[in-house]
Amino acid sequence: MRESIVIDGLTKYYNGFLALDNLSLKIKNKEDVALLGPNGAGKTTTLKLVCGLIRPSSGAVYIEGTNVFEEREKAISKLGTLIETPEFYPFLTPRETLSYLGRLRGMEEEKLEDRIEEVLELVRLEKWTDVKIEKFSRGMKQRLALAQALLHDPPILILDEPALGLDPRGMTETRGILKEARKGKTVFLASHLLAEVIQVCRKVALIDRGRLQAYDRISNLERKYGSLEKAYLELTEGSI
Repeated sequence: MRESIVIDGLTKYYNGFLALDNLSLKIKNKEDVALLGPNGAGKTTTLKLVCGLIRPSSGAVYIEGTNVFEEREKAISKLGTLIETPEFYPFLTPRETLSYLGRLRGMEEEKLEDRIEEVLELVRLEKWTDVKIEKFSRGMKQRLALAQALLHDPPILILDEPALGLDPRGMTETRGILKEARKGKTVFLASHLLAEVIQVCRKVALIDRGRLQAYDRISNLERKYGSLEKAYLELTEGSI
């Protein structure tokens, strides 16, 4: 099974502050892996580097064998991403927003219209297709963000705290959508919510203060430590 994502010795400094310390990971094709750790552990920095949004102080990232920092456009064409809190033009509708984003990605007009209908149904926004986004709740905007990540049917999903700030109903809906949307795809998801991670992913990379503390299947960590929560508390200095 080939690797979808290879992270090789990634290090990132911000004005002398070490945010990521020589991180290396290999994520195989169609694996679902959670990047788990307390706030400030380096999760968002890692995902931004994987997506080519920032450059590392040293190290490399490969997306299906393509170096993100040498051939960025080719590499990120394989990604569907949700990084930090999603924002959209409030005066546009979901259909208009996805049509605009699809054209930016070079999608063919005929296929684009069909795909818009598909992803809006998948994220349960089909009844809101032509309603202005200014009327949307945070949870609805989060679902629209997932729709745009899936729009071009990428083989790899990169998701940063997809349930951040949602109420329990919104979190449950988001988990259900992810379980359906991830079929046949590689998923790399950052979170500090253990319940979310357990229900969405089978494997975790646990980081703290920018350093990798463990990279294993959740079932193996549960056997070793008794539970994922105990593993988290023992391997990090952050609270749940």
